[in-house]
Amino acid sequence: MHRLAVIDIGTNSILLTVAELRDREINALCERSRITRLGQGLNATGKLSAEPMQRSLSALHELIEEARGYQVDTIIAVGTEVLRKAQNAGEFLEACAQLGVTVEVISGEREAYLSYLSVARDPLFAQRASCLTMLDIGGGSTEVSRGCDGVLRESRSYPIGAVRLTEAHLHSDPPTAEQIQALQEAVKYRLQDEKPLAEGEYLVGVGGTFVNVASLHAGHAEYIPEQVHGAVLTLEEMQDVARKLCSLPLAERRNLPGIEPDRAPVLHAGALIALTAMQWLLAETITVSMRGLRWGLVYEFADAHRD
Repeated sequence: MHRLAVIDIGTNSILLTVAELRDREINALCERSRITRLGQGLNATGKLSAEPMQRSLSALHELIEEARGYQVDTIIAVGTEVLRKAQNAGEFLEACAQLGVTVEVISGEREAYLSYLSVARDPLFAQRASCLTMLDIGGGSTEVSRGCDGVLRESRSYPIGAVRLTEAHLHSDPPTAEQIQALQEAVKYRLQDEKPLAEGEYLVGVGGTFVNVASLHAGHAEYIPEQVHGAVLTLEEMQDVARKLCSLPLAERRNLPGIEPDRAPVLHAGALIALTAMQWLLAETITVSMRGLRWGLVYEFADAHRD
């Protein structure tokens, strides 16, 4: 038996998964999310700001302590787009090391691969279709990965995350029709190389945007990610949720049932990215996964350490 903790440090949130690996079984012991907005203001300055760094380090410390409470044998920590882009990422990484974890900054391509692996190896999705496309909307970037029979065929990472596009386009509260259109045009521009889904190809949405949107659509009273793992949203339902989110000021978005209040500042942008990507891919439905690249690392670690 081996207990593994995986931490994903992103532009908008820090995520923790603690899993127990026993023979060929993998059991989740803990799933946590802390929204810290590490990338707040990064687009304007090119650097991480002091307050977001402190918020993120404080949350990271709490998550490390929680992981250690499970008596984990190994902690793996990775950073994504926010740490790929920030000029002063080294300062943050050094502070992480002082907390007792070494954070590996992974490439966009590896991020896309790990998110794909998290879906392709999930028993919930593995048998649904031979070919699937994974759409992972983060705070700083969005990844699109495609594969068949569990083998990745192609993947791309695009700089169109929810935090980044909120700061770039959605300046009003709520945003204007012109701002919404500008955001959607930015998404379409980045997705020019993506072909529509083939017949029978299965689309899975990964990340907090999809989990929150699915929870909101389902009318849940509180945010419990496990409740919407595997939920299906139609294009029309995604459009309805995006329209609702964009019609409300931030104060009202924060009070919507079933979502993380701290995600409200960028959730409308995430929903617009999801909607536009579905339209571009000609997808009628999307299925929600709460797991993401953390689980890709869990599967990878399990494969490497299996007897």
